[in-house]
Amino acid sequence: MFAGCPPDGSALLAPRALLPPTASPISFYSKRFKLNRRLRTRWHGACFYESLEAKALRRAHVHPHPFSSLEALLAEPFPHTPQEMLQLEQRLSTAAAQTADQMVLGQLTRAHEAEAFVTQAMAQARAQSPVPLVHKGFRLTSVLLLGGTRIVIETPYLREDRRGRRGRRRRTRGPHGAGCSPVLEVLGIADRVSPATRSEVALHVVQAASYREAAAMLARRGLACDVSSLVRISTATADTSSHLRDAALAAALSLPVPPNGPLAGKRVRVSLDGGRVRTRHRHRGRKTAKGRHGFSTPWREPRLLVIDILDEQGQPDRLRLPLYDGLIGDAEAVWALLIGYVRLLGAAYADVVEFIADGAEWIWKRVERLSTLAEIPASKLVEVLDFSHASQYLSETIATCRTMPKAQRQALYKRLRHALRHQADGVEVVMEELRTLATTYRSKAIPRALGYVETHAHRMRYVTLERLKLPIGSGQVESAVRRVVNLRFKAPGSFWRETTVSGLMHLRAAFKAGRWDDVMIGVLTDTFQTPGFEPGRQAATHRSAEAQKRDTPQSFIKSRKQAA
Repeated sequence: MFAGCPPDGSALLAPRALLPPTASPISFYSKRFKLNRRLRTRWHGACFYESLEAKALRRAHVHPHPFSSLEALLAEPFPHTPQEMLQLEQRLSTAAAQTADQMVLGQLTRAHEAEAFVTQAMAQARAQSPVPLVHKGFRLTSVLLLGGTRIVIETPYLREDRRGRRGRRRRTRGPHGAGCSPVLEVLGIADRVSPATRSEVALHVVQAASYREAAAMLARRGLACDVSSLVRISTATADTSSHLRDAALAAALSLPVPPNGPLAGKRVRVSLDGGRVRTRHRHRGRKTAKGRHGFSTPWREPRLLVIDILDEQGQPDRLRLPLYDGLIGDAEAVWALLIGYVRLLGAAYADVVEFIADGAEWIWKRVERLSTLAEIPASKLVEVLDFSHASQYLSETIATCRTMPKAQRQALYKRLRHALRHQADGVEVVMEELRTLATTYRSKAIPRALGYVETHAHRMRYVTLERLKLPIGSGQVESAVRRVVNLRFKAPGSFWRETTVSGLMHLRAAFKAGRWDDVMIGVLTDTFQTPGFEPGRQAATHRSAEAQKRDTPQSFIKSRKQAA
């Protein structure tokens, strides 16, 4: 029988020498409980030299736990005040989480006692390792569960086989450790946390405004975790997901475009834009008088992409999930990311692909790659310059005509803006007026604006776009930059390492797009989940509500009139 939680909510370690013969080798652990060296050595010795076959044959039976904490709460008097009701609900929630951890402990016990499962996990670890592995016995590994309980698991441990190797023996661990725990890894337990704990920790890190706020939110739900652990877990999760994404998109560049991809037969909108975050670069050399290394905080531009599906009226399809993703890198990196996505999703077989963005030069000088590398036919690709940015550029240009009265400048801007938006020859009207202003005023901005309009003339046919039921604004990517980048990573006094903020930005983009479960499944299974656009989240919510109503006794279902 596994050890139960004490009434105060902490968890204790039950050493093997004190457990009955049918006890599990997995136990709860508390920092307040320390084993003496003699007992710890004897425990290690009893497990380290025991063969895997002998240990697997000694099948222990897991007895049901009485759940004394929940029974004690049920026996309490009912609450009489709102404060007592609040406290009762909080104690019940904590006890339920600890009970769930005890159940998880029992399942882990059964997994370690299954001889075939353990043997298969070790064989899988050896097959996937690039170097030969040797079984080094059983090691203690702590695991943090979702209910806030930290357990210590005695699990098989494999390490690189160094026998017969020449040279000096290495004394230090590598960046990823010196060995592996195959049974835990096959269950998705890594970085000393369970899969659900990893998902919850990483989600709070990208959702909260800071690491400390994330730690406080987790502590309120009973999952105590310090800031360093939050950084370690979230960074490892982000790195794994980013590497899987990069490998999948790199492979998509060399594979044929799938004709039945998620975007086939759809009306697709693709957008790019950039934001701003402050990074931290540590200076090398001598330390300052305070014993620290100096650092600089240059601004960097994170770039974000948005892919969504439009309905027949040119509006975003609210029943389909958008796709957000981003990174901190140069223009080549984000364009490689975009090309990989549109190839992987089969955008070449869409009904129409609208690429809309502002007037940034790093975007439009590479737009032809959508036809050459993504293989989107020119007849299906529609390039659009955002109308708001075009209007703003026109307003700033007219404002340079200082000798023109302000009222006249405003009237001229309104007339040209209306012509650009509502007249089929609006681009020609704007260019003719700019040529007239260029001969009258000496401002350098007017010839520059004339070249700008001539370059983007085919992207500013807004009357034609309205007839095709295609949007003329890039508000979706502007909103994504604000929600993904600005609200989390652009706070005053926030300085980030580039690799850290790039990975967390990838996770937050998945969360804001409603794709968090897909990312976590990919991290746990070490596979990249091809993004889909079907309304899976809404359907799952609807099904769960129906299931909840079906499973609820009829005596608890009352209408509002009956309740009144």
